[in-house]
Amino acid sequence: MNWALLLFVLSFLVLLLGGMPVAWAMICATILWMIASNELVFLLIMPDKIFQGIDVFILMAVPLFILVGELLNTGRITDRLINFANQFFGWISGGLAQVNIGSSILFSGITGVALGDIAALGRVFIPAMVKQGYSPAYAAAVTASSSIVGPMVPPSLIIVIYGAATGVSIGALFAACVLPGLLVGICQMGLVWHQAKKGDIKIVEADRSMQALMSSSAEAIIPLMVPIIILVGILGGVMTPTEAGAVAAFYALVIALFYYRTMKIADLYGVFARTMTFSGKLLIIVGCGTVFSLVMAIENVPGILQASIQTAQISPLTTLLIANLVLLFIGMFIDPAAAIILFAPILSTVAVSAGIDPVHFGVIMILNLNLGLLTPPLGICLFAAEEIADCGLPGLIRETIPFLLTSLIVLILVTYIPAISLWLPHQFGF
Repeated sequence: MNWALLLFVLSFLVLLLGGMPVAWAMICATILWMIASNELVFLLIMPDKIFQGIDVFILMAVPLFILVGELLNTGRITDRLINFANQFFGWISGGLAQVNIGSSILFSGITGVALGDIAALGRVFIPAMVKQGYSPAYAAAVTASSSIVGPMVPPSLIIVIYGAATGVSIGALFAACVLPGLLVGICQMGLVWHQAKKGDIKIVEADRSMQALMSSSAEAIIPLMVPIIILVGILGGVMTPTEAGAVAAFYALVIALFYYRTMKIADLYGVFARTMTFSGKLLIIVGCGTVFSLVMAIENVPGILQASIQTAQISPLTTLLIANLVLLFIGMFIDPAAAIILFAPILSTVAVSAGIDPVHFGVIMILNLNLGLLTPPLGICLFAAEEIADCGLPGLIRETIPFLLTSLIVLILVTYIPAISLWLPHQFGF
């Protein structure tokens, strides 16, 4: 590694860990690299490269998916999904904790963002669970842990970003992430069942007659059409992800404004403002990440890593083990979207050169980085849930550890049993 590249990497890490926003840390590190390598002419093309990184048709799906979530959140669709989840999951030992996880599985198909899950469901379930006798820390742990299902089950923003960053088919990634995402949720429900058996937690009292079941299903089918529209459109080859996002956003607008009438025209200003703000934060990272990746390519970092693997004669299984350890560490410090923009182009290239399927590796990387949402110092899902529960971080971390270990077991299964990820994409012809 030459000293200009070393300065580039170290300056980025120092600035990032020092609290500078990731986009500006990338730009500052790039400028220092230009000075160190006497490549100041690079400064002339930097704005164009940033724009080129954003000017990608597939990335138009990002603000559209965010808009879908904002419309349905503002339209208060959550109550219908919670009632539906209660009918299907509330009878299992673990009571309201099972309904919480079940709602996260259903709600993941609406927003695709972990924090969106906590914002919408946390304020409902955490107080309700505490009222039923759960400790605030446990209620927050269930909510935070189940929220990581959201970025796994399509539609998911980070799946779109991964596909745009690596060139891997987003349709294939959507299909590949379904079973691992559901497996995380099912295993967490199994953990709650085990804990409930030891703690004698009662089921949720509710009318579970066939009439009640049919009624809750009828109420839920309208919002659940959102992920169905997206998945069927993309996997069926009818729509691109961007087109599917546009259709889903229009559908969400119609049902919130005219069918349920839970949103007013005046609410649209806030919906679009929040969508623009969140989209802007993501896309500026994407643009700056393009410049960052270009410097890595100029310095031949992917080639260096590939040569190192070939020289060391590392097997694909060992490569996956090393990749998991590296990604778990990265996820502790960097937001999943930013981490994908920074490292996915390099690591996916290295993985493919080691004989690993690019779709399989994409699922591994996405699941790994989602676990970082539950681990300090980043742990944004932990902090969000703690803010609602006001339970103290040490107690919350202690209650979250079993859920984190359960999710790690799923990660190991997904890593070393590729069929979990690849079976469904193969059924759709990817």
